Amino acid sequence: MWVPNARVSQLPASCLLLDPPSLQVATRSNQVTVSRAALADDLDEVNEMHARCSLGSRYARYHAARRALTTREWDHLCDRANGTTLVTVPLYDPHRVVAVTHLMRTSAPHVRELGILVEDSWQGEGLGTVLTGYMVNLARTCTLDCWAITAMTGSGNHRMLAILRGLDGQVEQHADGPTVDALIRVAE
Repeated sequence: MWVPNARVSQLPASCLLLDPPSLQVATRSNQVTVSRAALADDLDEVNEMHARCSLGSRYARYHAARRALTTREWDHLCDRANGTTLVTVPLYDPHRVVAVTHLMRTSAPHVRELGILVEDSWQGEGLGTVLTGYMVNLARTCTLDCWAITAMTGSGNHRMLAILRGLDGQVEQHADGPTVDALIRVAE
């Protein structure tokens, strides 16, 4: 919600990002998905998706072999004051989460962090590209205090690196480790 003539610091945190509209996507294999704002009640389905993901996919997302999210972590991710989290489900099976996407506040002013996990059997279908682009567009059009998005991924995560570069992300490899940082500017 945009409030004319108000300073961002005067707005409640919940107003800093509009509730995102649902996003319907047809994948490369013509499977239709729906992405919507995540709810606290989605945790079981999200953790079931984590269980279906390979160790490599979970490591690429978390830089650790996470098997599941705790209730506390999920509540933090679903709290609108902290950012936006989306769950993606197949249109034909609305209780099966196949992707989770986050655009979360960071300790740096005006910077959000992007995170995405797509279930292995849904990778290569174009979901990661669409979901990442959707979140960048949300940051550009709806988030009042976002000037840049950061993302961290493994140097071997070629799909994510291609997505980030496709969004004009400045990619920087760490000399002392296997991770890469990217910065996408969303405001001048």
